[in-house]
Amino acid sequence: MADSVNAADLVQGIIKGEVPHQVRLFAAQGLLPVAREDLLGLQTLLSADPDEELAQVAADSLKEVDQEIILNWLRESPPEALILDLLIRVRDGEEIWAAVAAHSNVSDETLRVLARAAAPVVQDIIITNQVRLIACLEILDDLRANPQATQVILRRVREFEEEFIEKALAEEAELAEAERRSIEEALEALRMIGAKIPNEDSMPYPGADDLALTDAVDRMDRGTFGRLLNMNVKEKVLCALKGSREERAILINSRNRLVLRGVLSSPKLSETEVERFAASRSVSEEVIRIIAANNRWLRLYPVTLALALNPKTPVQTSLRLLYRLSLRDATRVSRDRNVNPVVRRKAVEFLARKR
Repeated sequence: MADSVNAADLVQGIIKGEVPHQVRLFAAQGLLPVAREDLLGLQTLLSADPDEELAQVAADSLKEVDQEIILNWLRESPPEALILDLLIRVRDGEEIWAAVAAHSNVSDETLRVLARAAAPVVQDIIITNQVRLIACLEILDDLRANPQATQVILRRVREFEEEFIEKALAEEAELAEAERRSIEEALEALRMIGAKIPNEDSMPYPGADDLALTDAVDRMDRGTFGRLLNMNVKEKVLCALKGSREERAILINSRNRLVLRGVLSSPKLSETEVERFAASRSVSEEVIRIIAANNRWLRLYPVTLALALNPKTPVQTSLRLLYRLSLRDATRVSRDRNVNPVVRRKAVEFLARKR
């Protein structure tokens, strides 16, 4: 018991810089008389010591520890999140990374590092943990950015995104249904004909606006952009699905694919907004691809024209849309120097055939 207490004190002392150099060196070398699991934690922590030589001693010593000992330590004496994060930076074995990825104490930040750097075996552990993914949707982008990501992993990322959007939309539909069951409209109709609601003064209906929150936001001088900037990915996706036109106009410029899909899946999205997004040259190519893949939107002629004129539209898509245009608009495409030269040339050939 005394060993354990001393080890805990040493950890705190090391973090605060209060432990003498010689004691830190003994710990880094694995020579302190404390329990094995405590010593492993100390060595891992010391791999980030400000003294670079000492840190290297700790890292080298930790690399010599048998992998099975490390795995048993992770299973039997759960290290804290900081130790787990430092461990993956010193020991890069696939089995150790897999154990850390599956560990209940692992932080979101560490999972994100692993998602970007780990092999498919570890990626599979991460993508399977849906509870953690929902809590930190940024991990999906990290998995996608991993050069080792397999097509299977990327497919599962897409499936998770689709499922998340569907669930969020379902929740929105349930809320909308609950709103439809409100008697507010019926009460207002009664008031319009002069009816008096019994005891309404002493039993008022609660207001819908959070005036205190509104005042606080005004005092902080934070507009819509400021609020969105401080949201995490999950909050941005939900805002994209349920928020205002102004919020969608900002969020459509996000770099996160899930946020973009949230905007374009919003039940509140209007045809005018879709047309504006299709014509925008500041949105990502992902936005253009999603719009171009939606047959319902392509039935709107202004959207088709906007896509055909947008230089971000993939060439094959632009060529397919070209044949839906009127002669006047095909002429516009043939003369617009911002349009891909291949598309302009095909527009000229198309016009020549028509004439």
